[in-house]
Amino acid sequence: MVGSDASASPTASVADPGTERGTGQGGDANPRYAENHAFQSTLGLSEADRARGEAEVKRVKRGLAALAEGRKSTEDSVLQALHALGYPDGSVTTSTFGPHRTSFTVALGTLCLDGSLDGEAGALVNAEVHGRYMEGTGCVKPRGGH
Repeated sequence: MVGSDASASPTASVADPGTERGTGQGGDANPRYAENHAFQSTLGLSEADRARGEAEVKRVKRGLAALAEGRKSTEDSVLQALHALGYPDGSVTTSTFGPHRTSFTVALGTLCLDGSLDGEAGALVNAEVHGRYMEGTGCVKPRGGH
């Protein structure tokens, strides 16, 4: 019987609705997200820098825990606490989002430490380490795009 062999006949492929527009995500995802945000890429870290950075993350989380627990995080209190941990003037920037959330960035040469304190969300201290931004903005996340 001609054409009865399934391997010999062409088959139509049905696109997976979860990979619409080649995003690998739901159909409404921006297919050019990575391209549009490439300017926010960071430099990689060596194993030694990554280890040093993770140690700094632990140190900062311990050093700022009391501020988060007491819901006392202001830009000034976070700046003072980070200076007390030994981070020099000019290496720390802070910002506030809402009444109880304070964000900070610490520039440590090839390392950048970003974090935040949130007294409303269970007294959280978040922190992570990454390399400097490739756009030449150091540890400050570039804004804008193309």
